[in-house]
Amino acid sequence: MWPGLTFDCRDWFMVCSGLFGAVGVIAGAIGSHLLQERLPTTEFAVFTTAITYLLLHSAVLFACGVALYSQADNRWFKLAGGFLVIGIVLFCGSLIIRSVTGSLFPTNVAPLGGSALILGWLFLAIGGLRIVRCTK
Repeated sequence: MWPGLTFDCRDWFMVCSGLFGAVGVIAGAIGSHLLQERLPTTEFAVFTTAITYLLLHSAVLFACGVALYSQADNRWFKLAGGFLVIGIVLFCGSLIIRSVTGSLFPTNVAPLGGSALILGWLFLAIGGLRIVRCTK
């Protein structure tokens, strides 16, 4: 990318977190100013759910990146961040596409994305338990 600059997973988690957060804020603004009046109520509810999950999980992804600075060998935090990225893209992305386009195709991957988000949370919990176990 840039000479002398290297990225590891904690850096990528923080970069993705920032990008996902920006997309969430932009999409939320577009939704409240343009889409709220144009989308059916049910589709707008799907859109707002996707944005809420996008912003929430972006913050958790950032926390995974931060945690890896003090726990660089914690594979559970790495797995958590990886599954959160996959979950955000599949779950939130598919719901946003569905709500805006009306296409049901992308929602077929929403359950996979939701499962990835759940695994991300569980791996985060296991990573936390690993810290607790190691400090006793």
